[in-house]
Amino acid sequence: IAGSVLGLMYAIVFDFVNVSLDLPSSIAASFLVSMGLYMTGCFHEDGLADSADGLGGGWSKSQILKIMTDSRVGTFGCAALGMFLLIKVQLLGALGASHWQLYECSGAGPAIIVSQTVARLS
Repeated sequence: IAGSVLGLMYAIVFDFVNVSLDLPSSIAASFLVSMGLYMTGCFHEDGLADSADGLGGGWSKSQILKIMTDSRVGTFGCAALGMFLLIKVQLLGALGASHWQLYECSGAGPAIIVSQTVARLS
């Protein structure tokens, strides 16, 4: 249920920016990703950065774990976050405007709802 609620909120933001403000899908995707980062507190992105720093900068197991527990973000973490956010915005923008019809939904809005729901089922 939490995934469906989050997905619906994200889809509403995307559609509002895309349709009501008449901005391109890529800009709507940027607003959506920004809102998602704020709502989740960048929890998963922090883990991605820590993992990239540890795996990219450490040679031994103890060194990797030491790097991962460090609160600072390193070069590998910045690169991973930059690429992740860039790809996420581009993919969401490429889905295009939402089309809401019974049994024929397409575009970013329905995809966001489905992806958020399925991601939290596991």
